[in-house]
Amino acid sequence: MSEPGIEVSGGAGGIAVALDALDVAAPALRAVAADLADSAADLALVLADPALVAAALVAPGRTARAGADLLAAAGPSGLLGTSLHLRVLAGTVAAAAELYRAGEGGARQAVEGVDRTAGLVLGIAVPTVVLPVSAAAVLGAAALRTRPSPVWLGAYVGSVIGVVRELPSRAGPRVDRVLGEHPWLLEHSVAGAEGLVVGLGLGFPPLGLYLADRADRAGLRYPPRTQAEAVAVVTAAGGGHVLDESGFEVEVRAHPVSTAGWRPPRGVSDLVAADGPVSGGDHVRVTGIPLTDGRYAWVVDVPGTQTFSPRPGTNPWDQTSNQLLEAHERTLTMTAVTAALSDARARTGRGAKGVADPVLLGGHSQGGITAAALAADPVFRAQHPGLSHVVTTGAPIGGVSVPEGVSVLSLEHVQDLVPALDGTRNPDRAGWVTVRRDLRGVSDAAPTATGAHSARLYESTSALVDERTATDPSLLRWREVAGDFLDAPVDALPAAGARPVVVDYEVRRVRPGG
Repeated sequence: MSEPGIEVSGGAGGIAVALDALDVAAPALRAVAADLADSAADLALVLADPALVAAALVAPGRTARAGADLLAAAGPSGLLGTSLHLRVLAGTVAAAAELYRAGEGGARQAVEGVDRTAGLVLGIAVPTVVLPVSAAAVLGAAALRTRPSPVWLGAYVGSVIGVVRELPSRAGPRVDRVLGEHPWLLEHSVAGAEGLVVGLGLGFPPLGLYLADRADRAGLRYPPRTQAEAVAVVTAAGGGHVLDESGFEVEVRAHPVSTAGWRPPRGVSDLVAADGPVSGGDHVRVTGIPLTDGRYAWVVDVPGTQTFSPRPGTNPWDQTSNQLLEAHERTLTMTAVTAALSDARARTGRGAKGVADPVLLGGHSQGGITAAALAADPVFRAQHPGLSHVVTTGAPIGGVSVPEGVSVLSLEHVQDLVPALDGTRNPDRAGWVTVRRDLRGVSDAAPTATGAHSARLYESTSALVDERTATDPSLLRWREVAGDFLDAPVDALPAAGARPVVVDYEVRRVRPGG
């Protein structure tokens, strides 16, 4: 269902649910058809009943009319005909569902093939065409800017350096604006990442040999066949110096937060807003909401990227974690969130093994990727079996294998480059609702790919979600199953003898023994 400015897909009103309904309808129609055919046979047997034959001797006219009526009710224009129509309808319904799925799968494979080929061509072109042309352009621009000088070479080199330094400030905003106006460019470029990696190796063979060697050392497949495998190969190419945290461990420090004046979340806005009751800012915040039956509903807010340095440092919310998450590898941030939730639960006596208190994981950008990765992680689910919900904003999680039993709500902006970084759309299924908002025409929205990633804009989008919940079947169903987290009976808490728990956790990446 669509509303102005917002498009909802998946969930109770999604295509997957409709196809599931067709899958149920087809055998049900066949069963009804079989029952009608049996009833038609039973009516036909009445014509051979000895009593009816005997009645024909006494009242042949009336008996003949009764027999005709029975034949009409049981025959082609009656039960038998209806049975045949229902059988045909059942076959049509089943075929329609299968054809749609096959067509969707075929279209997806075709698009993936085009993306992969485009990536391959681009990868070959970069070292053979793009880089030489770009280098020539830089050198030419530097030559035009070089003034006559007794030390000509030094002046020329200085001009080259100046041109290179100016490129990000000049080209960056233009690229940002183009991607914001044409978001499909990045989506399809990233979707062909495996082709791009292979193409780079073919266009520059020494690089290809190096990538193959690093992949072999890391136990990876080369050439890569999926986007996640391509990201893993690029990560391995760092050789332990960048995008690699294998030589580190994680340190988690708890900072309890006063709950004086605290209020429980009431909608998606409260789960997303930076000043919401469950937001931890730059920290992992774990909020325990006491329920009247003695359980706690736990909301875990995971922070987003805080530094883009490719070299792993003490702050783990960095590009290294981003890269590892996109390669579907476990990160130290995942370990930290798991430990934080265990610690918070232990503070309420709800940390014992097997206690399945409901858990909701949420976050913006990298925080959302981490939340989805934890939902797909058997280690986390074993320690916190009550995991039931994931809420993300601006996060590329379409390729994460979140289990069917976990309800997912994903908020994305059409112009936001980050949700497109995994090269795939979110699945359409009963437990996964995706809300996409087109920011064109929004007065306070930046018309750029990076501006569309603003957490502030996602707060306004979450407010639209809350407004649409009552009229959209997918959002309404999501809200109903999220009641443990959003319907806490505050007035009943003192009588229950429990109090909310809010703890912020500072997470650091450290060297062992450091």
